[in-house]
Amino acid sequence: MSQSKDISYHSILKATGVFGVMQIIKLLISMISSKFIAVFIGPIGIGVVSLLNNAVNIILAITNFEFLKTATREVALNHDSSNTIKLSKTIATLQKMAIFIGLLGAIISLLFSKTLSYYTFGSYNKQHWFVILSLYFLLTSFSNARLSILQGINNINALAWSTIVIAFFTSIGSVIIYYFLRFEGIIWSMLYSSFVLLFFTIYFTRKFSFSLQSIDFNEFYESSSPIFKLGFFMSLNLIFGQIVNFIIKLYINNNGESSQILGFYEVSSVILINYLGLIFNAMSFDFYPKLTSICYDNSKVKKLVNYQIEIALILVTPAIIFLYIAAPFLIKLLYSKEFISSFLILKIALFSVILKAIIFPLGYVILVKGDKKLFFKQALISDLLNLIFSIILYKYFGLTGLGIAYFLNYLIYGIYIYQIINKEYEFSFSIECKKLITLNIGIGSLAVLFIYGFDGIYLYILISILFLISILYSYLELNKRIDIKGFIVNTINKKSK
Repeated sequence: MSQSKDISYHSILKATGVFGVMQIIKLLISMISSKFIAVFIGPIGIGVVSLLNNAVNIILAITNFEFLKTATREVALNHDSSNTIKLSKTIATLQKMAIFIGLLGAIISLLFSKTLSYYTFGSYNKQHWFVILSLYFLLTSFSNARLSILQGINNINALAWSTIVIAFFTSIGSVIIYYFLRFEGIIWSMLYSSFVLLFFTIYFTRKFSFSLQSIDFNEFYESSSPIFKLGFFMSLNLIFGQIVNFIIKLYINNNGESSQILGFYEVSSVILINYLGLIFNAMSFDFYPKLTSICYDNSKVKKLVNYQIEIALILVTPAIIFLYIAAPFLIKLLYSKEFISSFLILKIALFSVILKAIIFPLGYVILVKGDKKLFFKQALISDLLNLIFSIILYKYFGLTGLGIAYFLNYLIYGIYIYQIINKEYEFSFSIECKKLITLNIGIGSLAVLFIYGFDGIYLYILISILFLISILYSYLELNKRIDIKGFIVNTINKKSK
């Protein structure tokens, strides 16, 4: 094993571990605060928060241009330790863009405050909430410009600490606000969270330029238009994706006659996205800026993507097999036994996450390359596949069909995205990566066969044996890439110094 290869695996694993812990701590803080908030404002208040968040997300989807992602890409592209002037110019441009984007969101929130109040809450009583939210959009937009600096330069420790600190102070402040103001605290809690985000993103990026020089519109247009164009296509994908999810939920809900089924679908989505998504979110924090910084060198892109897929499979597959054992208990623990039918979706949908571990790094290649039309096309195809498969398969196979839809979507989309980046960017899987893909898909397939072929004690014995095999296999494969014992010892020694 070459030294550079060993360092790459170490880097990926270390970053995934740091951000994984960060995500777990953030989730725990959120769960604890949510429990208190639920007590203070009750189910109706939680429903109002959900409606308000939906309205905010719609405005952001229309006006935000996926600014955090595009800004992070620009910082990563222009981050050069030997040329700080280039990065300073990029940050100055992004801060000006943040003001423009924030003002756009604020203006829409102000102009349509009455309409938004009516269609969100069924009355005009909350018009003042959307007036107050105009400040929220300004603060959040500027915070994203500063947050993109941490993500773009890949400052792992600062980004991890800032995320935890922001989550902690947001939760503490929100609990206090809800305790004193109850229902009326909803809007003030949102505004408070935007102030916390702005304060700490500025604090953790204080050594970088904060100045806002006068705007030369020609220069600003020239430097910002490529970023806006990429962000525009990404926003279109985001809006279309939300519409697709809304249509799927409307179809499942069947005008309120199948609200229980919709609840099962929501629970399965939480497990697949919120909990298993922690692994992919942890990876993206490090992988995205790192891939962006080498995006013009196809050979380096190929190497890093293969490494990332290998580590993703090694970490994800045992987690999936474990969830085949634990998901029914997890559903009862987090919700109630009435939601156990959600597992009908997860039986096949969990296996599709192994495919996602392969596709996830591939999808970033087009993004970092900045190919706007190709990025829009591939995301559009994924959303259309999701819509078609979900509706048709649910119609004929019910909840199981929704699980099959997850699988078919990832399978066909994965084949498509691989062919695209293979043709456009000369990407291919390494021998080691192909071996891991084959064996991990085999382990996942066995899990599905056991789930449908056995039940009772025999099922748990077989799945438990398969889980132990996947743990052992992942350990051996990881140990080939890094010296696990040495990695742990070095990590402990560094923390003790």
